[in-house]
Amino acid sequence: MSSLGGAGRAPAGAIGADPLPSPGRLRTPRLGTVRLCPELPGDRAAPGRRERNRMSLSVIRGTEQRSGVWSGSLLALGSSVAVGSAIAATTALTTFPIMTGQAVRYGIAAALMFLCFRRQLPRVTRPQLVRIGVLGATGLAGFNICLILALQRVDAGVVGAVVGAVPVVLALFGPLMARRSPSARALLAAAIVTTGAVVVQWSGSADDPAGLLLAAGALAGECAFSLVAIPLVREIGAKATATYAATAGAILCGIVALVIDLPTLRLPTLPESAAIGYLAVVASAGAFLLWYAALDRIPVETAGAFAGVVPVCALITGMLLGVSQGSLVRFAGAGIVGVGVVLAARGPRQPKRVPIDIT
Repeated sequence: MSSLGGAGRAPAGAIGADPLPSPGRLRTPRLGTVRLCPELPGDRAAPGRRERNRMSLSVIRGTEQRSGVWSGSLLALGSSVAVGSAIAATTALTTFPIMTGQAVRYGIAAALMFLCFRRQLPRVTRPQLVRIGVLGATGLAGFNICLILALQRVDAGVVGAVVGAVPVVLALFGPLMARRSPSARALLAAAIVTTGAVVVQWSGSADDPAGLLLAAGALAGECAFSLVAIPLVREIGAKATATYAATAGAILCGIVALVIDLPTLRLPTLPESAAIGYLAVVASAGAFLLWYAALDRIPVETAGAFAGVVPVCALITGMLLGVSQGSLVRFAGAGIVGVGVVLAARGPRQPKRVPIDIT
């Protein structure tokens, strides 16, 4: 590769050509134009200057990586807060046909996202369409069916504790699907978050094997919502993934609703309509977009730790609305969740920086 000096520069467009707009500047996607060490005409890039330039680019790369981690962490946190705050709204839907409500919720969310992103949504290939169908069947329709059936057999706290194991599953299987070794730090953070989530939610005894099996199915569906979607996020983007996932969920939940809800089908009341609207806008459209945008920036095992924030937000929202009761034990569980989330978000203390030789 040619040096930054004048005599050895390769022609524009040639392999190894100097990509910089001027000898002492570098254009980066997030930090803009960065001035490097100035070099004199004819200077063959003295070793001292080359080393300083490599160090400058290493710092830039490390800064961009940290920026992506923190922005992704904030997006994952926002998604979890949105879902957690919406759980209290479901108390207004206890007598409404459940799968019908889910179908309407996802349908409204899909319509809103189509309206907002209609010019940004790419066409999908057949394999991508199949993956979207699997995502809707497992992460949305399958999750809701298992959750509903599990809640009919065991206490809600038991179901919440089982589904609260999402961080551990994602910390283990996320790296394996990406052909990486699971991180001991991520597994530790996930275990801490899961422990805190169990403390926050546990309120009953697990004495029904079928109920526990259905709760495990809900756990699998919740994990599939992330693991199945990762290739789609990489290929078509977070907006398209969220939009198409909500569409698939609406269609599949609607089909199930025709089978099980048809005898009791009715129009929602005003409070029920408000709850469905909140779930559609905040817990579906908003949460989906934030979560998939997070998966585009940080590893799934890091994002998964923020799933533990959901029961904490649900507890706080429920207390504010008078439908949940707090206790010292639950507050301690929330603190444990916080410790795990911070550990996951910080990542390695000294991230590996890759120096780039621009000479």
